[in-house]
Amino acid sequence: MPTVNPDASVLSPSVRPRKVAILGGGISALTTAFELTSQPGWEQSLDITLYQMGWRLGGKCATARGEHMRIEEHGIHGFLGSYYNALPVMRRCYEALGRTPDQPLATFDEAFKPESFVLMWEYIDGKMSRWPFTSPRNALVPGDPASLAKLQSVAHWVAATADVLDALLDHHAHAYADLGLVKSAQWALGRTLVKGVVALLKSESVALHGVESALWKALDAAWNWVRDTAETLVKDNTELRRLLIVAEFLLAILRGCIRDEVATKGFDPLDEENFSDWLIRHGASVMVASSPMALNTVNLSYQYPQGDTARTALMGAGCYLHWTLRSFAYAGAFAWLFEAGTGETVIAPLYEVLRKRGVKFEFFHKVESLKLSADQSQVQEVHFAVQATLKDQQRPYEPLIAVKGLPAWPGQPRYAQLEQGDALRDGRVDLESYWSGWQPVAHRTLRAGQDFDQLVFAISIGAVPYLCRELLDASPQWRTMVDKVTTVQTQTMQLWMNRSTTELGWDIEFQNPTDTVIGATYLNPLDGQVDFTHLLQWEDWPQDSAPKALWYFSGAMAEYEAPPPFTDTGYPARAHARVQAQCVQYLQASMGPLLPLATTNVVSPPGDPMGLDFSLLRTNPAHPGVGVQRFNQQFWRANIDPTESYVTSPPGSTKARLKAWGSGFANLTLAGDWIYTGLNVGSVEGAVMGGRLASFAVSGYPALADIVGYPASQGPV
Repeated sequence: MPTVNPDASVLSPSVRPRKVAILGGGISALTTAFELTSQPGWEQSLDITLYQMGWRLGGKCATARGEHMRIEEHGIHGFLGSYYNALPVMRRCYEALGRTPDQPLATFDEAFKPESFVLMWEYIDGKMSRWPFTSPRNALVPGDPASLAKLQSVAHWVAATADVLDALLDHHAHAYADLGLVKSAQWALGRTLVKGVVALLKSESVALHGVESALWKALDAAWNWVRDTAETLVKDNTELRRLLIVAEFLLAILRGCIRDEVATKGFDPLDEENFSDWLIRHGASVMVASSPMALNTVNLSYQYPQGDTARTALMGAGCYLHWTLRSFAYAGAFAWLFEAGTGETVIAPLYEVLRKRGVKFEFFHKVESLKLSADQSQVQEVHFAVQATLKDQQRPYEPLIAVKGLPAWPGQPRYAQLEQGDALRDGRVDLESYWSGWQPVAHRTLRAGQDFDQLVFAISIGAVPYLCRELLDASPQWRTMVDKVTTVQTQTMQLWMNRSTTELGWDIEFQNPTDTVIGATYLNPLDGQVDFTHLLQWEDWPQDSAPKALWYFSGAMAEYEAPPPFTDTGYPARAHARVQAQCVQYLQASMGPLLPLATTNVVSPPGDPMGLDFSLLRTNPAHPGVGVQRFNQQFWRANIDPTESYVTSPPGSTKARLKAWGSGFANLTLAGDWIYTGLNVGSVEGAVMGGRLASFAVSGYPALADIVGYPASQGPV
């Protein structure tokens, strides 16, 4: 186990700075470097180099610029208001970035905007029915230390969850005020019972355990009202029926927190049980456990075995509860969306800050293997395939381009800087694909004690079986982790439309000016959708043919067989074609409920009342295509590479996760959303926590107590 510095504020100088090699360039790797370099005088004690495959950073959050500088992503990205680690890191990043007021997205507040609207879906009477949901906003500020101090305990998360229910009952008071005198009085009783629960939860002296406590009795009274009385009041009233689903869901969570003593025992003991079984065990009906309110968490984090949405979702109850509680205990708003693409809003600022601080970046370095020492106590060598070399060896690779004054990542390497640029361009080689077939132009070996003293492995767990064979052979714990901490492939598409979202049939008025359409419970397999029209301002379309709307869709992708050997260079094209076919089929079968004025029967009647009229897709006016051919000019992606697979949290997986300092090899630290983070859910927040934990393992900074959501009992021994 690596030595952890017990003094988080001091880096002890040595004869020479310790060489830290970070493998990978995703969120966790960047966070590790950001935290290590946030300590005063770090450069006297550390020498940090980050090694990245291909030409860009970001991992699953990498963004490219395509034709017309359109933003092309791996999927739908944004921060929840409960990203207690990611939001402060980005606020500090923008402060360190030091952009001038005349530069675009100069500050955190310009780059991140609050979002409170969620579009959920119910299947009722043989059709999909929209369930618009707006979460209440609060006065807490994301990334603000004073606000963060109020969000750090399970007790607060529980109280905030009750607060949300309280606010929703107030907001929907008009619906039950018109029920008549007797029924309104019954609702008033339930309202009083819920307020009693909220008041107790806000009391500093209340104990969040014990079924004989005053809190449990108050909660039980509210629960009985929901289950026994209120159900008789909602016949033919959709608004109140949905309000009761929310109430039953949240009260079941609160009951489970108290009965299972989560505040004192933590979330981990619950992770052997599936989330739905846990909800039902604490009183939730099957209807509520399968409602969109309950499924939001599992859909947002792709918790389907082998990515197959035709199967029942599996997620450890502790992971589910931790994530869900936090999602209701947000800072300011339920979510914070990026004003530009993920690459421009998150990744480029981190890169610019780190480079300015003195972190070195080695692009075009693909890890081939980690080799152990003879006694298997540490990593002795890291072997790289060098994918390309620079024409000017005296200058670093410059990865960014400017788009409307904003640093951005191109969709391909900047060939003019590379010796092999012409061959890469002419061969249309994807250096980020394990199946590219591109042969290394050189090989490079890093040696312990010479080229690195500490190694941070920040590459996704999906690549571990390919890169860490010796570690797997030497360690049963590594083999168990790879077996239990599973991943799924995902798919995404983006549509540029020549009519506005309103013209396509959206008719729900938002309560907040920065809200947009976000959903995660629509039809599978692409159950997630977002209206990202606001991103068009950062693209570069001809004025006379610019799109008027931009929609993203994403979801899990079923894996029916193991990925083929990397020598099968046709695999990416087959996966690409598969996603294309699935997206076209999806658009032909499911657009009616979402955008009712976008169907063929509306645009060019008579026609299909459910399928998209493909003439609405923005294409090249000179070569527009006909019908589904127009989809060929949109963007879709199969996320199939080992480094792109999404990390899931099935029952039994938490205890298999290794800790940042628990690799079992003396000079190896782990980072990622796949290690033990306390949250243990694949996400940017999990990746940031993993990076902060890796920084702690290397240097003692930040203190474990400052990594919000990490259990104090799970520190190094």
